[in-house]
Amino acid sequence: MTAAHEQQSVPLNPDDVHGATLLFVDMGVRSLMMRQARQGAVTRMFGVPRADQSFLATAILIGAVAAVLRDLTPRPWPHTTGAEARIGASLVNVAFRGIAGAPSRNMPLAGGLIAFALLSHSVRPAVAGSAREIRALTREVRAAFGARYGH
Repeated sequence: MTAAHEQQSVPLNPDDVHGATLLFVDMGVRSLMMRQARQGAVTRMFGVPRADQSFLATAILIGAVAAVLRDLTPRPWPHTTGAEARIGASLVNVAFRGIAGAPSRNMPLAGGLIAFALLSHSVRPAVAGSAREIRALTREVRAAFGARYGH
């Protein structure tokens, strides 16, 4: 146990690749790959050679594309009035009371209660599955990060 502790406390050797150096190199490689992808996309979309591209020119061209796409998207729906919202809510309430039957006629907000029950019952498996997937993903990321950069 003492030999292992002494081996870990040895000063950094320039020939050794430690976690921080490896992380720095990985980030540099990812940055270069993203730059190549960005330059390739600008060359394909706008015909600007790689040598003539700057980050500012790329940002301006991407902004121009975003402006064109914004004009192509449909405008937002008109806002509903209070009367329209009340009519819609009463129709939904009547529809859900029709599902529950005659006993729900004397119960206030029965439609809302039924809607909440139906939604929570149908959404619960998706939420539980997403939570499991997120926990599994964090375990995988920790294991991969620890294996790659940790000691």
